[in-house]
Amino acid sequence: MFWTTATLLVILAFARVSTSPMPGEMTDTDVNIPAVKDALNSAVGEFNKQSNDVYIYKVATSKVIKATSQVVSGIMYRFEVEMVISGYKSSPQEMCAKDNSELKKPNTCYFEVWSQPWLGPPKLMKYACKH
Repeated sequence: MFWTTATLLVILAFARVSTSPMPGEMTDTDVNIPAVKDALNSAVGEFNKQSNDVYIYKVATSKVIKATSQVVSGIMYRFEVEMVISGYKSSPQEMCAKDNSELKKPNTCYFEVWSQPWLGPPKLMKYACKH
């Protein structure tokens, strides 16, 4: 019984010390790091280009819900953010035609961005948004 307890304590001690992420593991990341900001801004810009919406979106102030990164032949960033309308792609009349309360509702969006700085700017790999 003594050896079982001692072994368990040693295992728990080592498990507690090794809290650094494993290679290839998804880890939380600070959105204020310049490379992370760049990846998020690229995702939002590409989202606005690909969107068929008449509006232009931006990340709501302080509304990054989650930001993670993973080292995979570069860095794969995953963002969950709250997006709000910041302008319009077409005429102001179209913007006024919509119900104003509808315009104020934020969208929650998920982006996957692959950054390989040696190959160029970050690439938006996947996105999904819901109201």
